Amino acid sequence: MDISQVKAVYRTAIDPRAHDCESQDWWDAVAEEVQAVVSATDTAIAARVIDWWHSDWEAVGDTPTRAASRIRRAVALIK
Repeated sequence: MDISQVKAVYRTAIDPRAHDCESQDWWDAVAEEVQAVVSATDTAIAARVIDWWHSDWEAVGDTPTRAASRIRRAVALIK
């Protein structure tokens, strides 16, 4: 997956407000984790990959499992 696809997946599944002005290092880290989520054998394992992303999953009414599912669906749409 190239960086433009990673950005599209992240914006679709996690945060539509994520901008290109984020550092390349930040996007590279996102790309690594998106790939790990996609490569996970199931959604539960994928959720553990991103469990640490936001300390406030509950505060925004989300869970790592739901986010992992959205990422996996978004990737399927771009392939």
